[in-house]
Amino acid sequence: MLRYSVVRILLLIPILLCVTFIVYALMDLAPGTVVDSMITEDMTTEDIELLRAEYNLDKPMIVRYGYYIWDLFHGDLGKSQVTGLSVFDQFFARFPNTLKLSVFSIIVATVIAIPLGIFNAKHAGTIWDNLTTALTMIGLAMPSFWLGLLLLIWFSHNLKIFPAGYDGTWKCFILPVFAGGFSMSASITRQTRSAILDVSRQDFLRTARAKGVPERQVTLRHELGNAWIPIITQIGMMLGITLSGSAVIEAVYSWPGVGYMMVEAIGRRDTNLACGCVILTATMYTLVLLLVDLIYAAVDPRIRSAYARKSKRRVKA
Repeated sequence: MLRYSVVRILLLIPILLCVTFIVYALMDLAPGTVVDSMITEDMTTEDIELLRAEYNLDKPMIVRYGYYIWDLFHGDLGKSQVTGLSVFDQFFARFPNTLKLSVFSIIVATVIAIPLGIFNAKHAGTIWDNLTTALTMIGLAMPSFWLGLLLLIWFSHNLKIFPAGYDGTWKCFILPVFAGGFSMSASITRQTRSAILDVSRQDFLRTARAKGVPERQVTLRHELGNAWIPIITQIGMMLGITLSGSAVIEAVYSWPGVGYMMVEAIGRRDTNLACGCVILTATMYTLVLLLVDLIYAAVDPRIRSAYARKSKRRVKA
């Protein structure tokens, strides 16, 4: 397992290089530069050129990217071209807010989705299954920003129950958590239903029922216990995506997280901050997927035994 984890982390390096190059190139192709907001009417053409030279904008994009990668290989993510603050410090100053939003959203989505998915699988083909399936399809098709705006209009503007943005209180979590968790719960519900239906056709379940095992135990221990792998995969992917920064939800609710910071960096053409956020969020996503692999071994004895056999073979060799 350790060897597998190291290989996964090493494979992240070429992926990050490709992703950072694409982000850097797209930022360069976008109209405007970071110095546009710094230019005043009193500046002469020479002053503007000196300002551009200070940010290496007088050099080709590939040269600037080379400078950035050289610093990155030395462990330096650079400083924001707008604020002058460390990219690393800014990221981890915002990351706790994104972490809270992501964890609460995935908890709400999981608590709703798994019982609903089991219920659908147990009543497959009935009117209740059809109604729930239609609801999950709406959740998958509905854009998060649109749902977020509807919730703002209804509960913040009209009813004035919840704040429209981040204010540090528990109430400010309700709308963004629901907006982010709704689409995730729809996806996890469908995956749970599919996984339970696949397992329900297995012979060992008929054997368990024939031996008189209570239906509740058959469902929770045998069906759900053998259907965890695809469900955990879906939950892990959702958590990784939200930890990478729910840019849409954070932008709608002015949430001081990583996603909103990345949106602001792109709007200001702050290339260093945008690329640094991409690198760190991609690393977080990979670590979450590694954690999911470890959870596989915890919930499925077959995977634990497979890793144990591989370790024994390597020791014998």
